[in-house]
Amino acid sequence: MSSNEVRKKVLTTFKLVHRARLLCFKNDNQMLSAAKHQINEEFKKNKTVSDPVVVQKLITFAQDVEHELLTQVVQAERVNETKFKLNLDPERHTLENIPYAELDDETYKKWKEEKKKRSKKNEKCCCD
Repeated sequence: MSSNEVRKKVLTTFKLVHRARLLCFKNDNQMLSAAKHQINEEFKKNKTVSDPVVVQKLITFAQDVEHELLTQVVQAERVNETKFKLNLDPERHTLENIPYAELDDETYKKWKEEKKKRSKKNEKCCCD
């Protein structure tokens, strides 16, 4: 890649991370400011890197950060002393949410037995 292409890729990634920050921390000025500062510092810190392999690793890392911000980070808002409300964006958080279900003793024992049957603990290790 030429120098201009690398520069363009870095700037594009920089903008994508900042857009992810804006979506992730919407309406939270303190976090918006802190994330902006952190992103800018990380890019400034690596401004002098010229090795193409290292630059590509840094770009990949920044893209991973963008992905994490868009898919894994959620905002929680305090409702009262003991309760929080999660602000989930259905366009960004697409993982299935499986509610917790209390199991009775019999169902739990069956589940535990099935898990033991599927477990590879009964198989010998390659070093034995």
